[in-house]
Amino acid sequence: MDPAVINRWRISTIHKHLEDRRFAIPKLQRNFVWDGKKAANLLDSVYRAMPIGSLFLWEMDLNSADSIRQSTNVLPSFRDGNESIWFVIDGQQRLSVLYQALKAEKKKNDFGRDIDFGHLCFVVNQDEEDEFAPRIVYRKPVPKQFIPLSDILAPNWKKRLGKQTVRTVKRVRECRNKLLKYTVPIVRVQKANLGEIGEVFTRLNSTGIRVSPADRAIAMMGKLDVRAMADELRQKIRDGKFNLKGLGPILFGFILVSEKLNPKGDPPKLVALAKRWTHMIEEDEEVKDKFNKLWSRYQKAFLSAIQYLRDRFHVKDESYLPSANMLATLSVFFYHQKGSPNAYQAREIRKWFWTTGIGKRYSGAGYHKYIVEDAKFFRSLAEGSQVHFRFGERVDPTIAVQAEQYQAKSARTRSFFCLLVSRKPKYLDNNHAIPIGSDVISPSSETHRHHIFPQALLKKHGLPSNAYNSLCNICLIVATNNGEIGKKRPQDYLAVYKARDKDHFPSVMKSHLIPYDPDSGVWMDDVKAGFKEFRKERLRLICQAIEKQAGIKIFSRS
Repeated sequence: MDPAVINRWRISTIHKHLEDRRFAIPKLQRNFVWDGKKAANLLDSVYRAMPIGSLFLWEMDLNSADSIRQSTNVLPSFRDGNESIWFVIDGQQRLSVLYQALKAEKKKNDFGRDIDFGHLCFVVNQDEEDEFAPRIVYRKPVPKQFIPLSDILAPNWKKRLGKQTVRTVKRVRECRNKLLKYTVPIVRVQKANLGEIGEVFTRLNSTGIRVSPADRAIAMMGKLDVRAMADELRQKIRDGKFNLKGLGPILFGFILVSEKLNPKGDPPKLVALAKRWTHMIEEDEEVKDKFNKLWSRYQKAFLSAIQYLRDRFHVKDESYLPSANMLATLSVFFYHQKGSPNAYQAREIRKWFWTTGIGKRYSGAGYHKYIVEDAKFFRSLAEGSQVHFRFGERVDPTIAVQAEQYQAKSARTRSFFCLLVSRKPKYLDNNHAIPIGSDVISPSSETHRHHIFPQALLKKHGLPSNAYNSLCNICLIVATNNGEIGKKRPQDYLAVYKARDKDHFPSVMKSHLIPYDPDSGVWMDDVKAGFKEFRKERLRLICQAIEKQAGIKIFSRS
């Protein structure tokens, strides 16, 4: 690789090159991952003349056009008429923000979150008491107070402003000059091969947004636009209303179906897979067709795995999945399976789902061993072997359920909410099932996660947060019921609901796994003693329900 050439370009110059579509995103690059707040912070740093880092460009001739990733989404695509290609190796996120500050388009980031770049605004009236209060913010524009940067940076900015005070115009002109005249260090290299650039990419990004094994593997696959292929599959998944954030599970699953698995339990590395396929394709272009056929078959298997988890285990999206890598292992089954699972296979998959979540098999040190074991198990199961899913040591329920906090995003918490949804919870004041996942109730929303013994009540009686935020104290109800209950004791608010519909009250309580017998803790006058008794009773009900779902004993007995 030749030595780097370093220049400094004004943002106005960068805007011109962006309009000329001189920049290109290589296939090794990731998608745009920032949110609106981070974009505003970058531009606020520019406004304050703070350093924002350099852009690293790999300048190549047009013979390297096959390394361009066309679907960049946030940045403009490369124009074929340019004499050379400026591949953006480092600085894509910053370059995207600089461009969208001008264009103000609505885009989705790589996590599927909407970003309205028209909400990047200049704060006209500064807080005099706080010199570090942000002057560039992400919020809805308000005339004469929060002015969109796209208006300020436009050539006809004065016309866009309309009638303003002299003071406002002065401040806007100052903002415009600070942004457009700010200089960015530009580092350019030539005559580097793809391997060198891939290594530069991973090294440069290792101190910023974490470079995952998937990112590094994609950086190594020169003649295969694996990111575009994985992005296409993820978009199909999102079109089906299942939000999958990263590409890792997709690529990991492909490893499990396409590579020979190590008997010792360690899965093949993504980077090794990338290098091997790249080498084979360089030796024989026909190998690319083989790869594409494997990928097409695998893509169907991955989509089938998602659909099965949704239908059988109420996994609404990734936020309900105990581990995203469960998609990778279950896709092995559907890759080798012809048709839907039979009754025997369905029972074994059921055991696997609940024990993997509650047992946290894919968490902590050595989790790769279990993933490889499960991949082998699923292949044997799909091919007709009468194999049994084996679960290790039983789990202590006080650790797995009682000590687990409902706000956590752990495998056990996610399994717990899958369990609650599977119960088809009912409205507290009638016997009708709550439409889960609709406008009525979204289980991922905090407003629908109800403390059976209200947290304010328990806090008042001296109980710690880890007690009242335990899974044992949580159920899913509609926000209106949640608001009605407030700080009331369970014996008070449950008595009201029981009186409204006495005949169906037991059915409603069972749907939420709430103990309701006359001697239950929810009816006791002493709040602390009642909560202690209730928590013991509900822990038992939760564990029984999970084991019934799993069809296998999971919890240890004291």
